[in-house]
Amino acid sequence: MFQQHLRALAICAFLAFVSGCLSGGGGSSDETPPAGPAASRATPAYLQAVGLGVSDLDAAVALYRDGLGMTERERLTRDNRIEVVMEPADKRGALVVLMEFTDGVGRNVQQNPGKLAFYVKDPATFATAFATAGGRIVVPPAPQPSVGGVIVGFGRDQDNNLIEIVGASDATHSYLSAVGIGVSDLEAARDFYANTFGFEQDQFLSIPGQYDEYILTSPVPGSSALVLMHWTNGAPYDYQDNPIKLELASADPALLADDIEKANLPINQAPAPSTDADLNGALVGYAADADGTMLELRRSIRPYLAGAAIGVADLEASVSFYQEALGMQQVTRRTRDNRDEVVLRSADNKGSQIVLMGFTDGEARNYSRNPGKLVFYARDPNAFAQSIRDAGGVILVEPVDQGPALGNAVVGFGRDLDNNLIEIVGDDSATESWFGAFGIGVSDLASAKAFYADTLGFKVSLFLPIAGQYNEYILQGYGGSALVLMNWTNGTPRNYTNNPVKLEIGSLSPEGFLETIGDAGQRVDQQVTEDPSRNDELVGYARDADGTVLEVLLAPWGQTAP
Repeated sequence: MFQQHLRALAICAFLAFVSGCLSGGGGSSDETPPAGPAASRATPAYLQAVGLGVSDLDAAVALYRDGLGMTERERLTRDNRIEVVMEPADKRGALVVLMEFTDGVGRNVQQNPGKLAFYVKDPATFATAFATAGGRIVVPPAPQPSVGGVIVGFGRDQDNNLIEIVGASDATHSYLSAVGIGVSDLEAARDFYANTFGFEQDQFLSIPGQYDEYILTSPVPGSSALVLMHWTNGAPYDYQDNPIKLELASADPALLADDIEKANLPINQAPAPSTDADLNGALVGYAADADGTMLELRRSIRPYLAGAAIGVADLEASVSFYQEALGMQQVTRRTRDNRDEVVLRSADNKGSQIVLMGFTDGEARNYSRNPGKLVFYARDPNAFAQSIRDAGGVILVEPVDQGPALGNAVVGFGRDLDNNLIEIVGDDSATESWFGAFGIGVSDLASAKAFYADTLGFKVSLFLPIAGQYNEYILQGYGGSALVLMNWTNGTPRNYTNNPVKLEIGSLSPEGFLETIGDAGQRVDQQVTEDPSRNDELVGYARDADGTVLEVLLAPWGQTAP
């Protein structure tokens, strides 16, 4: 029975592998450096959403759903408008908010001098779907020799918004890569968005006889680029007071509002709890740029899994095992209040760190019953499995080629010195190996998903039900390894409560993160304070419903260099 279960796990792991879930997709497997000493706080913003005024809300929703592959996420009734929030098919990049105004004020929704740039897997199919749904293709997608043969096309929606279609091999279906807004003074607009919001200039493009543009990106990962466009083709463009908005999210909207005022631009509403019933008291402020583009200021706690910590019975033996068997490298050692910690990174320096915890308080703990797992991607899974065996671990299932029907993925399973389940997935892109996902056992899967995804902002990549064995949600933060929530259904008793496991979570706003946890009715053990054992980093502590410790840190994107 156990062998059948492991084979089911192997097939499941392969399906997750080919879908990019455990590797995180969307850049989640990129190297994420640990947060260093925070000499000062930064207030970078990122583009959370772009709002477009539309003449017919239902028609616009249908076009963006059927023609652009987007999904309706929610509908909101605001003070002077109804908003429909649309999410890209690949769940990457900024959201699109379609806005139908209800205040009777006349607005021209046909003159937006900006654009939406979608990166798509199949440009021709995407363009056909867009046209079939009621959009208009003005330049069919075709290879562009001037940009290395990249396929590019253009269309217009019912309200004449420019849609740029770009072929991209990293797209599963499509995602919103960039949002363009028209500006009357290109240099002044660049300086404003860079100096006030922390956007960084990625490149300048001049399309002779058409337009010039600056492409700006945020240091906060996971959003779309902001493109500032000024047209040079001689046609009249109205850059003023168009019915569009940029939702700009940061750790502290009040500080952003102060910076906007320092730029001599108006704050129309200071950030405060919203009175719109559908926003449930969310902190919202309003401002405008020099061209009158609405800037909606929001607070963000954007998280990622910085480290996955497990308690071990013999710290030095476990350090040797993780180095010799799994190819990991020691980053640092820490002496904490009730434990010693050894921080390790993967051989390829990708994904989250692993933290081995040797407790020093004399309290009895069971280290062999962790109902979670650690997932490693290895270039040579058979050699990886042998190294586990040679270092004293156990191989439960040798890495097995799953055959052509499953893409010939190679998957195996083992256990470390403390019985933690290690999943091995073959990955030809790995140099040696990297840490792809950390699984924790949860007693109530639906509630845990609601807490980590709906409340704390991790993205749901995949739900995997394995009949008679376990169900799991694979979640992804904005960097680091995936977080897997696991609930076993095979009848074997599992202990989900107060296991010696810790999640180190980096957030754009640790204070806001802990406040959100408290508002959700979960336990906050320590508010954010400087921790000498982490070089005076800002650290707070909380727990989820099963007692798993959450060590909350300031993400690198929320810091300036010491």
